[in-house]
Amino acid sequence: MSENFFDALIVYINKKRLLFILALIAAASAAFYFFVLPKITENQPVKAAVNSPDMARLNGKAILTYSASDSVLYKGDMLNGHAEGFGSLYEKNGALVYEGCFSNDMYCGQGKLYSENGALIYSGEFKDNLFHGQGTRYNVSGEAEYKGGFADGKYSGYGELNSAGIVYAGQFDEGLLNGEGTLCSGEILLYKGGFHDSLFHGSGVLYGDNGETVFRGNFENGQYSGDGELYDNEKLIYRGCFLRGLYNGEGEAYSEGDLFYRGSFVLGARTGEGIEYTENGDVRYSGSFENGIYNGEGSLYVLGSLFYKGEFQNGKRTGQGKEYDFEGHLIYEGGFLNGLYDGTGTLYDRKTGVQIFSGNFRDGKALEEEAKKPSVPAASESEKTEELPDMPIPDKEQDVKKEGK
Repeated sequence: MSENFFDALIVYINKKRLLFILALIAAASAAFYFFVLPKITENQPVKAAVNSPDMARLNGKAILTYSASDSVLYKGDMLNGHAEGFGSLYEKNGALVYEGCFSNDMYCGQGKLYSENGALIYSGEFKDNLFHGQGTRYNVSGEAEYKGGFADGKYSGYGELNSAGIVYAGQFDEGLLNGEGTLCSGEILLYKGGFHDSLFHGSGVLYGDNGETVFRGNFENGQYSGDGELYDNEKLIYRGCFLRGLYNGEGEAYSEGDLFYRGSFVLGARTGEGIEYTENGDVRYSGSFENGIYNGEGSLYVLGSLFYKGEFQNGKRTGQGKEYDFEGHLIYEGGFLNGLYDGTGTLYDRKTGVQIFSGNFRDGKALEEEAKKPSVPAASESEKTEELPDMPIPDKEQDVKKEGK
């Protein structure tokens, strides 16, 4: 009797144990199905073909394939069937096109864009599929071509552009050089100053291949314009006004560092009133110029003394004028032609100043033998000499050294 009882008890216990084990297995299965499995599968991408009905229901991680193909078009985050978050875009042949952030199927935020052969084209910020923000653009050799700001796909703000070994560092707008910046070739500074639409514009300094100053002043649309200084081998050759790259307006021209001319220019030529100087700084000519030639009223000097005062044509003494000796005495007054006495004129005695001949001249020679000799000198003492022009002659060495710095 007792043996049957214990046998029955053991059977009962075993049944309970089996039920308990089965209950544990069922609970574990339910926990796995409802808690573990979702955690495992939530990061597993769902696969669908582009433009298929299943695509519109994609959320979270997903893989889009080309229609009727297993080739991956997109792999990454999606929201209601649109690329949203981080993802990668591929060509049909598997080549990576873009890797980075998306918003409503468009590049937006940080990302990288690649060429068809897999070379990196751009790395940086995007907005609506365009470069926007800070980024780096690369050339076909994989070298950084531009690094800086972008706006709507164009260079904007501060950036550095490297083109054919010439590096520009400065401001951009609408993809062009606009604002302050510098141009360099290696370690050599080529230009520093303002730009407008990629041309020199505003105040700036232009340098030569060896770093020497070529021009310092104002530019307009890539040409010298306004006030400026032009140099040759570090020597000042012109200081004054420019127009379209030419001397225009008031200015000073220098030769080997010495002041050569001070006065008016028109489109590169000495035209208007001015003073021409010798190498020693003495006045050579003061008066009117036209296309770089004495023309009109002027005074010619020799060794600092007035030699001729009167009319000039094409650089020659032609017209009415007066000629003086080196001591300032009037020796002739009348007509001139190509530097020679011509027409009606009067000769004066150098010492007494009285007339020694008055009549007609041709080719520098008198045509009449009779001389009219008035009893009084032809010119008063105040008329014998002429003061040098009022325009000051600068201290050449100090002036040029100061400006050449």
